[in-house]
Amino acid sequence: MIEKIKLIPVTEKSVPFAQASEKCNFAEIGYVEEEYFMWGTANIYEDGEDHAPITIYKDAPYVNRFIVRRPKDVAKFSGNVVIEILNATALFDIDRIWVSSWKYFTRNGDIYIGITSKSDVLDSLYAADRERYSILSWKNPLPNRPEPKNTVFKFFPQYEAGLFWDMLTDFAKALRTKSEINPISQYDNYKLYLTGWSQSATYIVRYVKSFAYLEKNCSEGPIFDGYLAAGGGARPAPLNSYEPIILSGKSYFDSEGAGIMGAREPYIAVNTESENEAVRWKGDSDIPGNLFRAYEIPGASHDSVNNILKWYNADENYMVGNRKVYKGIDGLPNDYPYEYVFNAAFRNLYCWVREGVPAPHAEPIKRGPDGKNIRDVFGNAVGGIRTPFIDLPTATYYGFSTKPDGSQSVFGHMNPFSKEKMQAIYTSLKNYRNLAEKSTDCAVALGFILPEERDEVVELAVERAEAAGLR
Repeated sequence: MIEKIKLIPVTEKSVPFAQASEKCNFAEIGYVEEEYFMWGTANIYEDGEDHAPITIYKDAPYVNRFIVRRPKDVAKFSGNVVIEILNATALFDIDRIWVSSWKYFTRNGDIYIGITSKSDVLDSLYAADRERYSILSWKNPLPNRPEPKNTVFKFFPQYEAGLFWDMLTDFAKALRTKSEINPISQYDNYKLYLTGWSQSATYIVRYVKSFAYLEKNCSEGPIFDGYLAAGGGARPAPLNSYEPIILSGKSYFDSEGAGIMGAREPYIAVNTESENEAVRWKGDSDIPGNLFRAYEIPGASHDSVNNILKWYNADENYMVGNRKVYKGIDGLPNDYPYEYVFNAAFRNLYCWVREGVPAPHAEPIKRGPDGKNIRDVFGNAVGGIRTPFIDLPTATYYGFSTKPDGSQSVFGHMNPFSKEKMQAIYTSLKNYRNLAEKSTDCAVALGFILPEERDEVVELAVERAEAAGLR
């Protein structure tokens, strides 16, 4: 139960961790960024039969935080509220969905809310601004449990990450009211969309399978109106800090053949080449109670230049964390611009939810008998969502890179084509532009590039071809 939500002011000495307002020019585009703290109590659960949550502790107190980015002018609000489960894998809050689609959200008039989802990030928040964040608390009320073995992520015995599930439910319910604790109560008639990247995608799976359809949660309507889970599979997150992620198969992303989430509301899963070979979705569904789409983006990798190098690694806010930088020895860091497909995926989700228009189907990346992606004459993956960056490549793209110690990173790499190869393939920049326009128009017609971004996509493709030496 939420007891209080309070706006935390910005001062000359204290700002929200990794604020976006200056970087995204909020003053110019008419957006406002606010940070709130949330006080309440939550139960702790363990996994039961068919993922039913079993309560093992009631009413543990907590203080959590969330970020709101919203149009200043209420009249410009789109009616869409995107709630991102902030990713905690690097031990600090990562707003990866925001990084990919903020230009679309703000152009469209959407409200974005990023909520801290795991106690693993508390130490980084304390280090960033002790005075501002010292009150945040996810205290572990059951410290005598046996520590988990073979965990994927670092274990923090002083905290209990399992408090999040009730936090999320209670928060979403508060957003459905005109209560004084609702930080966006001045806006009307909106839909709530839950989204997340990588580890946070497992949180969405867990929420759908264990909480979304409990009678106490959905008796008055859905908790969330739609879901977009990216960079993950069908594996649910653990319900508490002591439950390990049970790995089977070859990867954390392995879905054990699952594909349909059992979501009554539209659910879109987006994957790059770093995950698609392991995930292996069964397919799309329009069956009531199982609304699902799988979007696979060939050429793209889990981490890329746009999010890791241009955003996080260039932001001094993240120096308090364990920053992830490109360490590949195979080639250059992957710079496939999958943000355009993400923007279209959100548009498709909105239309599915608000207008009842099912999201377009996308063919999967083609795999051979060995389960590996089939590659074309240029070494790039065949099938999946096609854009000019993969139809008319200037490089060979890979979903992984090799680090100096021989291990693999999901920050993929690419091997650019020589100018001689570019000239031999495309003959001229003028011809490349004509081909890029046709490829982009096809993607627009299929629903995987937004019409308003058509020219930008063409220009970026041509710009990259020219930079690769095509004349």
